[in-house]
Amino acid sequence: MIRHTFQLARGIGPWMEQALWAQGIGGWEALPPPPATALSPRLDGRLREAVAQAREALLAGDAERLALLLPRRERWRLLADFADRAAYLDVETDARGQVTMVGLLDASGPRLFVRGRDLADFPEAARQARLLVTFNGLSFDVPVLERTFPGWKGPLAHLDVRHLFARLRMGGGLKWLEEETGLGRPDHLRGLGGGDAVRLWEAHLAGDRGALRLLAEYNGYDVLNLPTLAALGYNRMLERHRMPAPPLRVPRRGDHLYDLTRTLLAL
Repeated sequence: MIRHTFQLARGIGPWMEQALWAQGIGGWEALPPPPATALSPRLDGRLREAVAQAREALLAGDAERLALLLPRRERWRLLADFADRAAYLDVETDARGQVTMVGLLDASGPRLFVRGRDLADFPEAARQARLLVTFNGLSFDVPVLERTFPGWKGPLAHLDVRHLFARLRMGGGLKWLEEETGLGRPDHLRGLGGGDAVRLWEAHLAGDRGALRLLAEYNGYDVLNLPTLAALGYNRMLERHRMPAPPLRVPRRGDHLYDLTRTLLAL
């Protein structure tokens, strides 16, 4: 998708990008060779310079540099080129807002970092990710993690699925969105929310091992559903805006359920 993106330079917004697509200039390679121009001489030069920077960043796998070139609301476009190097993340907290658990899914599979066990390992585990994918992470997960781990900084290359679906006029919470898209959850997890996550952590501290496993499973589904939701949202944005880019394969959480089960059994 990035190769089909022209919103990379000041003065080139959605309308101008769509105008380029309508002219048959569907991607960087379709820009007419100089001295021909696709836009006014001033904007054309600015666009070509930005495309050169974006091409170099893409070749280097530098998602942060690409994120700097893109408008913040368009950083979802990074998903297609960095899905295999993305980290899907969800955080649980206690009644005081302190992190109790971080679920992380990347190319290594699902992992769980728990306070009192290995929570301090999270920053190193997340270091290799090129793209962060969350639900409401811009407002909640990332600020909480930055307070918890002062040396860790949330990346600019961040796809917040909540904001993506809000643009598609599907502005509900994560559980509502799962139901609307046909994902759902096992019956014993239905109805559980943030308040229950706090209660389960407190029960764990009181000695209930089953409560920790249930909390971990709840968090695990939050994370395992993110790749599917992100790809669905991405594809719907392509359709809505008639973008000249191929859709993503929509992953299914079944690819990782076995690994999640092994994680739960290890608690």
